[in-house]
Amino acid sequence: MRRLGVCRAVTVVTLLLPALGLASFPAQAAPASGTHSKAAPASTTGTAAYRAPQEPAADSRLQITLTSVSPTIATPGQAVTVQGTVTNPGSSAVSRPVARVVLGDQQLATREAVDRWAAGQGPAEGREVGRKGLGPSLAAGATASFSVSVKNAASLRTPTYGALPLSVEVGDASLRTFAGYQRQKQYQPLRLGWVVPLTLDPDPALFGAEGTARTAAWERVLGASSRLTRVLETTESAPVTWAIDPTLLPSLLPEGAPEPKPTGKSKTQNNPTPSTQTQGDQTQGGQSTGEAAVRSAVEKRIRAAAPAHSPWVLPDTDADIAAAADAETSSSLMSELVSRSATVARAIDGRADVAWPVDGRYTPAREEALRRLYREPRLGAQLAAQSNLPLDANTQDAHRRSADGLPVLGYDDELSNLFAGTSNPTGAAADLQHFIADTVALLDERPGTSSRSVLVVAPRSFDPDPTAAAAFLSGVSNIPWLAPVSTRTLLNEAKQAVPMPQEVGTRPTPTEAPSASATDPYAGAEPLLTPRRIASLEQSLRTVRGVGLIRDDGDLFTRTWGRAAEQLASTRWRSAPAGWNRLNAGVVSATRDTTTAIKVSRRNINFIADTGRLQITVENENDVAVENVKLTLEPANPRLRIDNQPPVMRIGANSRATAVVSVTTLAAGTVPIRTTLTTPDGTVIGQGADVLVQVTPTGDWVYWTLGGIAGIILLLGIWRSVRRKPAPRNAAEPVPTPERTA
Repeated sequence: MRRLGVCRAVTVVTLLLPALGLASFPAQAAPASGTHSKAAPASTTGTAAYRAPQEPAADSRLQITLTSVSPTIATPGQAVTVQGTVTNPGSSAVSRPVARVVLGDQQLATREAVDRWAAGQGPAEGREVGRKGLGPSLAAGATASFSVSVKNAASLRTPTYGALPLSVEVGDASLRTFAGYQRQKQYQPLRLGWVVPLTLDPDPALFGAEGTARTAAWERVLGASSRLTRVLETTESAPVTWAIDPTLLPSLLPEGAPEPKPTGKSKTQNNPTPSTQTQGDQTQGGQSTGEAAVRSAVEKRIRAAAPAHSPWVLPDTDADIAAAADAETSSSLMSELVSRSATVARAIDGRADVAWPVDGRYTPAREEALRRLYREPRLGAQLAAQSNLPLDANTQDAHRRSADGLPVLGYDDELSNLFAGTSNPTGAAADLQHFIADTVALLDERPGTSSRSVLVVAPRSFDPDPTAAAAFLSGVSNIPWLAPVSTRTLLNEAKQAVPMPQEVGTRPTPTEAPSASATDPYAGAEPLLTPRRIASLEQSLRTVRGVGLIRDDGDLFTRTWGRAAEQLASTRWRSAPAGWNRLNAGVVSATRDTTTAIKVSRRNINFIADTGRLQITVENENDVAVENVKLTLEPANPRLRIDNQPPVMRIGANSRATAVVSVTTLAAGTVPIRTTLTTPDGTVIGQGADVLVQVTPTGDWVYWTLGGIAGIILLLGIWRSVRRKPAPRNAAEPVPTPERTA
């Protein structure tokens, strides 16, 4: 009976607790938002195992944004201050909101554990280590700031250094983060290097027809509010290696590069074509003064700062060497773009022999293909993602070496993605704390090993918020277990590294890093340059150069459209296939407009002679004169022989010219003559036409026949003259007397 009474009492209490709002039932977690909002039940104070109780909430989840965790690394006796904001997107106020910081029970012994904590949602198992009330209520649509202090943070865990798993919770929302600490140094620091690309945006308006649209595009891509300017502002004073597209340094390109120059003149300035005219902006050698000014300013800025950044020079246009290598076909264009980088590298004391395939993939076959592309300079090293490299004694180092002796720098996928996240200022603080925890786990794989290295690489689409990125880099510089190292040092050490095994593609550490495409749209996109497109691109470039040889403004035409054609080989178009199509259409149209406007007039000719001359008319409907146009005649059958081809022609703008050619007839009949127009380098242009010649050769019988006919005509004339002679009069016949008129 006593046991029955106890059971009844427990039952009554159990039924009453929910009515009083004191039961400890966990609520269902809401998914994380784009601002690092991860829902969890409300929390209560406690020092034992912590599970947050549910409390009345608004009709929509709160959103938490972390703004800072300071200091970067807590030392003994220091408190960690967690700061952020809470937004109420609902339609009703939240009463008595409280910001709580919970120390999770999870151990962060591996990078996988770090990722699990960062991705976690819902109530955190652990104990509350700090709280701060946010006022009597949080109105609908309002945002409140919080600052929660966690005392003696460095003493909350047993290890002498590491990262604390923290959950920031307000009402029904939570956000997972970390806080670094160190009581004592018991490790050999990791050496950390950085690589940041300086490349152009995929804007087709940057190239092709000069005009106000092109000037505006350059100002948009290189101006004060551009992405590239933000990259420069973020990294100019940071210890990072710059990987530079030579397009940003046009004055350093070799003379053979068809880069429009800010000075110089075309062959003629008297007859500008519509494609080279501008309105309100003076043109200088293919560039407007506005374009020249903004490009010159950026070039000067890069050249002035480059010596401090151990610069790498990418292939000209940042050519997609990954696509070219996988195409398994030789490409003279790609090799030419690679070779130009050497000239630029010498001018800024950099390196041009480091290949950076955008997909980060390494295989022995890829290495062999890159060696074929890098003839001058010869391939000196490759940059690759660690996720594509084999394990190295259960951990990873940035400096590696292939089985064939090629230095390979492996960049850390996940740390690189966290750095790329600084483009979003609302998530940059959380990314920094994740970076701290991730590097601790990486360090703990071999904490006592010296000379270990890790490399962080920004994607080509890197678009940092300058303030957030500066805070990120500053925070990383304060992490005691990370020491800066230059890529120059890493490349030298890679030459002496133990060769990697032939197998590639195994994951370097037990972590599930997000795909590179999450922060780098270039790496995740399919290559546009298929083998067929590479061949077509090379043909387009040959056509542009050929057309440039005949136009009076050929130098300007070649620099403008040749450069546009070369830019189609760039990596940047992976994220903008529509832009690639637009620029390619512009190149094709520019050459087609010239070539189709030059044509041979169709006509039928009657040729009655053994030898003589044919006249062929060629029309030029372009608004610019053409010269060195070669007309070639090919008879379709042996009835007619071309004794000599006509000389090269010059045809004025919107005019025509006649070519005279000597021929010999061999037999009678109709002879179609195929006409072909070419440039001096053999590029076929214009519209050829079949000229039909009706051949009637002559011989000795013709002259005998004509002589006979002439003799007959002479005899007939004599006969007619004789026949018409009057008869003589008779003597007896009287002579008539004239009549007289009265």
